[in-house]
Amino acid sequence: MSSIYRILCLSHDPAITVEAEYDRPETAAAAITAGVDGHARCDLLIGRYSYPLIEVGCPPTTGPQRIGQHRCYPHSAPEWVDVAWLRILAAVHQSGTERMRALARESRLGCWSWERLRRLRDELSIDLSELAGQSGEAP
Repeated sequence: MSSIYRILCLSHDPAITVEAEYDRPETAAAAITAGVDGHARCDLLIGRYSYPLIEVGCPPTTGPQRIGQHRCYPHSAPEWVDVAWLRILAAVHQSGTERMRALARESRLGCWSWERLRRLRDELSIDLSELAGQSGEAP
């Protein structure tokens, strides 16, 4: 089954998908680099869909066109993570120990802050109310 790629705008809470669809991840990343109408200063990611969402990519953060727009560490190629790992990481942020959260922050998953994961909650099918009241960071 082939995938389609859509741009996710995390400047909205919860995140929204931009209307355009792309057949290649490179095309979606190029669209972000070129600028997406109505999202000039937004935090944008790439979603890979085979319905449902199966993977999320953080576009390159280097280069003058992305300065001030990325919300993670500098990288020159897209950083892709399977949705299952993002769900696990969200659970760590919600109900893990402080040590677990510190390890998550120090990992190669530097693109995936709690704020980004929280805004992706609908796309990731995460019900924050299930985790509310547990130890960890507040929803």
